[in-house]
Amino acid sequence: MRKFFLAALLLSTVYGFSQKTLYGVALVLPKSGQAHAFEAAWKTHLTKYYNGDSKRAVYEIVTGDNTGTYQLIEGPFAYADMDKEMPSAKVRSQNFFSTVSPKLEVDKEGYTYRWIDTLSYNYKDVQATKYAQTNYNVKPGKMADLLKEIRRAVLINEQIKSPVSYTGYAMMFAGSKQQFVVRSALKEGFKQLETNFFPGNTEAFKAAYVKTYGQEAWDKRSGGSIYEYVDSFDQFLIKYRKDLSSTVTNATATK
Repeated sequence: MRKFFLAALLLSTVYGFSQKTLYGVALVLPKSGQAHAFEAAWKTHLTKYYNGDSKRAVYEIVTGDNTGTYQLIEGPFAYADMDKEMPSAKVRSQNFFSTVSPKLEVDKEGYTYRWIDTLSYNYKDVQATKYAQTNYNVKPGKMADLLKEIRRAVLINEQIKSPVSYTGYAMMFAGSKQQFVVRSALKEGFKQLETNFFPGNTEAFKAAYVKTYGQEAWDKRSGGSIYEYVDSFDQFLIKYRKDLSSTVTNATATK
């Protein structure tokens, strides 16, 4: 069975406003040649179990080593919700493992993440179905330094009214595997990644950063200070699979 370390978070494409900030993420990879069979089995399972109070949103990774992996995402929820007993949980799980699992190579690797408002920017009014994501695998004792720099970027983007949009999430129950995720919403699609898609935005960000924090801080940032805080980081592109997700009424981009 192919194993890998990967994180993925639901942005606010399909869920409305909530004070709940936790998301559960299960990662599944169909066996070679079984993608269509997996999708068909998942759709049947989804219709039967996840169009009521419990819903799932599905995203597909489309670049990198984990291309073809699907993210099955639950949330948002609170810690208190984890205490609730779901009457159908056992039969639902049995159905998944008997109908969906046989099509999978990697079966439901799960993680929990917390969305952090103060480390997110311009997410309320941006709807997207395509995303760019960076997973920062943080060195022991360096999370505070990384989050300080991410917070600075949020404040500078607010100053210059940047058109970009992203959300930040921290892995929970991580132990020594500290991780922070930044996920950018590409409202205009993947073409938004083209150089200078937002003319002048990069220059405006630099000027505001230098004015606020100083040239030395900018030189450190632009010189790769991120490597002082992380062991490694992964970047990949994702698309939302509406056809594989629960039906949601009045979907908005606000969290």
